[in-house]
Amino acid sequence: MPEVRRPAVAGQFYEGSEQALLASLRECFLHPLGPGSLPQVNAQGPAEIEAVVSPHAGYMFSGPAAAQGFSALAADGLPEVVVILGPSHYLASKQAAISLVDAWRTPLGDVPIDTELGRRLLDSSPLLEHDEQAHRNEHSLEVQVPFLQFVYADTVPKIAPICIRSHPSADVESAVADAAELGQVIAEAVGDARAVVVASTDFSHQVPHDVAEREDRRALDAIEALDATGLLRTVYTRGISMCGPVPVATAISYGRARGARRAEMLRYYTSGDVLGDRRSVVGYASLAIRRDGGGAR
Repeated sequence: MPEVRRPAVAGQFYEGSEQALLASLRECFLHPLGPGSLPQVNAQGPAEIEAVVSPHAGYMFSGPAAAQGFSALAADGLPEVVVILGPSHYLASKQAAISLVDAWRTPLGDVPIDTELGRRLLDSSPLLEHDEQAHRNEHSLEVQVPFLQFVYADTVPKIAPICIRSHPSADVESAVADAAELGQVIAEAVGDARAVVVASTDFSHQVPHDVAEREDRRALDAIEALDATGLLRTVYTRGISMCGPVPVATAISYGRARGARRAEMLRYYTSGDVLGDRRSVVGYASLAIRRDGGGAR
């Protein structure tokens, strides 16, 4: 019998039934803060996007920002595999843990895991371990999966879910080195496959709106410059409460190894823009890390 990871936050971060979830996802794409239209998959797209940065709060808050990234992915082509990187709230041993069950389930069905890629990754770096327990209750990766199902429907790609310790006790330079190694390892493991990384993060947490905009801009500037080292140093030294700096730094490292030359801001806003209360907010952003004119892989 296939081994399946069941959803941990269906009915909490997103709707728990198929029809309600589909309606919610439609709203994310059609929302004024979202793309404004439903995604259209261009199977012959340019395949220039190597990674996207995507938020992971409840869909009513961060869903429109996430939809921006997944809409860009749809227009870019049809990947064979999506490596999902997210900050871990449960990982305590190695730097990163990969899931190797047969599939991940959401109310929209099951998405297969690329177990061959997962095993290659495990063999490639001591930073990685196989740990299903680290994924069991983790929401930062799970909330990305229904977007993939909504966008790609019957052609949904395989996934490789990896959760990462994003605020380790080690010094910032160790985090810089780990992100650089993981990004390179993932790039080498996917080889010539048409692959995309989704790096899951929210930005500032529970600060006034103007503070979030100011501090998040510093982190976003580093991402747009594809400066993984600058991102981690900025986040750690300034105490920015961005929850996934290491997954994003890893995605930058991966993108650079695959020929990425720029990062495009797709959307930034805070929960204050959704609720109207700007006293204590969370920041959400979507960015695309892309090559220019490189053609399909």
